[in-house]
Amino acid sequence: MSIDLKRIHKSIFQFRLKITLEQIYNLFICFIILLIIVLGLFALNRPISSQKFHHVLRIAEQQSCPESQNLAQALTLETEISMGQYLKLMHAYHSESERAHQLPAVTEERP
Repeated sequence: MSIDLKRIHKSIFQFRLKITLEQIYNLFICFIILLIIVLGLFALNRPISSQKFHHVLRIAEQQSCPESQNLAQALTLETEISMGQYLKLMHAYHSESERAHQLPAVTEERP
């Protein structure tokens, strides 16, 4: 069972000939996209700063947006809040406050 180095070298050389420059570029782009996704996932899972935690506390104390207030109160009970949870809270708060500003004014009806 001797290893035929010439045959291995020839098969590697033939494999290298089949790979085009376009395929190398495509692999490079796929690697960059995968790297961006992995780094984004790491960024979403890291804990928030103390300044952002104070924002969560302010939302938990406010009364104007009850749904986001409940979400913020639930987050304050956790030991560590991830950036993804914080961004979800901020999105809920923003959409709830926008919805409150878009509602028509209530008029009083007198009998």
